[in-house]
Amino acid sequence: MTDQLLTAEELSALAEGINDGSIPVDTGYNTSARVRKHDLASEDSSLGVNVASIDMINERFVRTFRLGLLEMLRSSPRVTPNRVQISRFGDYLKGLRAPLSVNMVRMNPLRGYSIVAIDPVVVFSSLDSFFGGFGRGVAQLPPTRLFTPTETRIINMILEVFFSLTQGRLGPHPGDRPGGGELGDQPAICADRG
Repeated sequence: MTDQLLTAEELSALAEGINDGSIPVDTGYNTSARVRKHDLASEDSSLGVNVASIDMINERFVRTFRLGLLEMLRSSPRVTPNRVQISRFGDYLKGLRAPLSVNMVRMNPLRGYSIVAIDPVVVFSSLDSFFGGFGRGVAQLPPTRLFTPTETRIINMILEVFFSLTQGRLGPHPGDRPGGGELGDQPAICADRG
């Protein structure tokens, strides 16, 4: 049994039918829908970006994310949503402090890449809670410090909670991490890609 769904003869017959017009190609759902590109990070505020809608989505996500972390950590995490701020990517990177878990992900069916940045305080608080502590993080870390394998596993567990929440909400495809996911522990790695 071959992996091909259609034979070469069937494919050529389909192509011929499309070319001569005997097979209609403008059928399906939402054929009259028009799509317009919109850049959320553009500085033109005259477009009237409805930040309140994004805030509502953010608050709903935080509630469900808190429940996912509760299941993973077996303790109640304190997760508070921040107000949505629209900023340029370069300005966002300037505000980050190393070490940081920066993960570039694809969220199908959305176009492009998204960033999931996990602060080291979150990583160490989760690590402490996971192993029975009180969820205390660390105050200051040297910027050159990398995450240990145990800390990287906690980061991956947090990302698994994130992906389990986004799966099915954006369509039938879950988010996927190209090349295995985490691109680095330093913000400068993303600056090279931006």
